[in-house]
Amino acid sequence: MRLTEFIQANHEAIIAEWVQFATTLLPWAKGMSERALRDHAGELLTAVVSDMKAPQTSEQQAEKSQGLAAPGALTSVGQKHAAQRLATGFNLDQLVSEYRALRASILRLWADANGEEHRELNRFNEAIDESLTEATIRYSEMLGRTREQFLAILGHDLRNPLGAILMGSTMLARSERLDDKQARIAARILNSASRMNRMVSDLLDLTRTRLGAGIPVTPRAMDLAPICQAVIAELEAVHPDSHLRFEAFGDLVGTWDSDRLTQVISNLVANALQHGGEGGSVSVVAEGLGDTVALRINNHGPLIAPEAMRMIFELMLRQPTPDGDRNSTGLGLGLYIAREIVVAHGGTIGVTSTEAAGTTFTIQMPRHPADTAH
Repeated sequence: MRLTEFIQANHEAIIAEWVQFATTLLPWAKGMSERALRDHAGELLTAVVSDMKAPQTSEQQAEKSQGLAAPGALTSVGQKHAAQRLATGFNLDQLVSEYRALRASILRLWADANGEEHRELNRFNEAIDESLTEATIRYSEMLGRTREQFLAILGHDLRNPLGAILMGSTMLARSERLDDKQARIAARILNSASRMNRMVSDLLDLTRTRLGAGIPVTPRAMDLAPICQAVIAELEAVHPDSHLRFEAFGDLVGTWDSDRLTQVISNLVANALQHGGEGGSVSVVAEGLGDTVALRINNHGPLIAPEAMRMIFELMLRQPTPDGDRNSTGLGLGLYIAREIVVAHGGTIGVTSTEAAGTTFTIQMPRHPADTAH
C-alpha cells in the first residue's frame, strides 16, 4: 500500500494519536476540548496527501527544501494552525513537536502495517527530528533572552527623557499664564506622557518576571479602601461619562505594597471600563473575610469568549474592545502584570463572565502574607 493510500485509510487513527500527543503539551492543553486539540489535523492530512500525489519536478523539490515553495494548501493550513496555537498559548517548541509527533505516528503505523522495510527510514527521521527539536528549543531560549534584555534596556533608558517630559508638562498644566487652548495642549501632553510612563513600567515589570526576578513588593500596613477610592477618582476624571461605584465591607487593613496594589486596581478597573462600552457601569467591591481580603471588579460589557478565558492573564493576548480594536490601549500587559503582583502577595486572581452577572475579576489575598518580599 502506498503511503498516501495508507494515510487516507487510517485518517482517524492518525488524528487520534495527534490529539493524544497534544494533551501532553501542558499547561496550555489543560482544559482544551478534543475539537480544539484536533484543530487543523484533518485538513493538514488532506493537504499532505494532495501534495504527495501532485507531480513534482526536481526544481520544485529543491525549492521546498529551502522553504521557497509556491503558496498552496499546505501553506494555508500551516499558517492557520500556527495562528490558532499562538492564540491558545502554545510556544514554538511545542508547535514543532506537534509536527514531529504527527510524522512519527504516520511512519510508525505505516511500518507496523508493512513490516521491517521502513524501520530504517523511521530511525533516520527520528534522528533528524530530535536534532531539529533541540536546535529549536535552544534558538527560542536565546531569542527570548535577547528580546527580554533589549526590552529591559529600552525601558530603563526611556525613563529619564519621559521623566523630563512629565515634569515639564505638569508645570505647564498648572501654570496660570496659559490660555484655554494652551492649557488643553499641556494637559494632552501630560496625559500622553503618563500613559507612556505606565507602558515603560509595564515593560520593566515584564522583563523582571521573564528573567526570573519576579515583581518586587514592599509590604507595609495599609488600608485597601483609600487606595480603591483614589484609583476610582483618578479614572473618573479620565472617563467622565462612565459610572464607577465603590463599596467596602468589613476590615480592609492588611500588610501589602500600596503602590503595587494601586497598579493592580488601576489596571483592572481601566480594563473593565475599556471593555464595558461607552458610558458603562463598573463596580468595585472590597470585602474583609477573616484572614483574607477579596476584591471584585465587575462590568456588564460583552462577555469574554470561553476560549479566551483560559489565556486571559497571559502575555500579549488582548481581548478586543467593543468596537473590535485590539490595539487601542497599549501593550496588552495589564492583566498579566496584575496577576504577577497578586501572586507576589501570595494571592489569587480569577475571572468569570456570564450573561446574568457580567464579567467579574476576583482577587483574594491573605491579610498578612507570610513572605512577600522579592
